[in-house]
Amino acid sequence: MINIPFDTSLAMKLVPLYLLVAIGLLLGRVFGVKGQDLGRLALFVLSPAVVFKGFVGADLKGAMLALPFMVLGLCSMVALTLRPLAGRAWSDGRERLAAFTAGTGNTGFFGIPACLSLVGPEALPYVVMVSFGATAYENSVGFYTVARAEASVGGALVRVLKYPGLHACWLGALINLTGTRVPPPIMQTVDLLSGGFVPVGMMIVGLGLAQLRSWKPDLGFTAFAFVVKFGLWPLLALAFIAADESWLHIFGRVGHQVLLIESLTPLAAVTVVHATLRNIHPDRAAIAVAASTLFALVWLPVVFGRFG
Repeated sequence: MINIPFDTSLAMKLVPLYLLVAIGLLLGRVFGVKGQDLGRLALFVLSPAVVFKGFVGADLKGAMLALPFMVLGLCSMVALTLRPLAGRAWSDGRERLAAFTAGTGNTGFFGIPACLSLVGPEALPYVVMVSFGATAYENSVGFYTVARAEASVGGALVRVLKYPGLHACWLGALINLTGTRVPPPIMQTVDLLSGGFVPVGMMIVGLGLAQLRSWKPDLGFTAFAFVVKFGLWPLLALAFIAADESWLHIFGRVGHQVLLIESLTPLAAVTVVHATLRNIHPDRAAIAVAASTLFALVWLPVVFGRFG
C-alpha cells in the first residue's frame, strides 16, 4: 500500500482561514453584503500596508536581496507568457484574470504557515522574501494585466502608476536601504491596517461564493489555473533547485524547501478581489480559489513528502 504523507498540523493551522470564508459567505447570503467595497478596501488600503511593512522590516542583503526580484521576474514571465494562451480560450475578461492568477499564489497567509509547519522557524526569512516578490508582482505587472481587461495599454499603465501598492513597494525598500526611521505613529497605523488584510481577504472569497447561482464550477478556468499552479510552478521550482544544487549554489536546503512549498500554494485570494471589482465572474473565481485551497491541503504534503 502506498503511504501518502499528510500533515495534520498544517490542516489545523488553516482552519481559521476557512472560518473566515464561512463568515464572508454568511454576510453575503444572510445580510446582503457586497464584495466590491471590501475589495477596494483590501486592494487600495490593506494590501499596500502589508507591502510597506514587509519591505521596511526585511533583511535586504546578499542572496536574500535578490530572492524577491527573482520571484518577481518569474511571476511576470509566467503571466505574460500565458496571457496569449488564455486569450484563445476567453474574451470576456477571464483571459486577464487567468493570466494574473497564473503568475502568483497564496504565498502569504497559506505559504507562511505551511513553511513554518513543514520546515520550521528557520524558513521564515526565505518565505517572507518569496512573499514580497509575489506581492510586488501582484502590485505591478499583475495589476497591469488585470487592468487591461477594461482599459487601453496607456490607461492600464496610468492605473498601475496610481495604484498605492506599487508605491508601497519602492517606498518601503527605499526606507529600508537608506536606514530612514519611520515615525512610530505611522508604523503603528500601518500595523493596524496590515493586520486586517488576511481576514478581509478571506471574507471576500466567502462573499464571492455567496454570489453563486450554482455551485457548478467553471471547468475551463479552474482546469487552466490548476494545471499552471499545481503543475507548472512545482516543475519550475524543482528545475531551479536542481540547477542550484548542481552549479549555482545560491541557497541552501532550507531555501530549496521553501521554494518548493511556495510553488505548491493555492490560487491567491486577491484573484477574487480583482474579479469582484471588475465584475469578471467573481462567483467562478471564488469557486476556483476555494477548490485550490482544499486541493493544496492534500497535494502540498504529498509533493513535499516526495521531493522536499
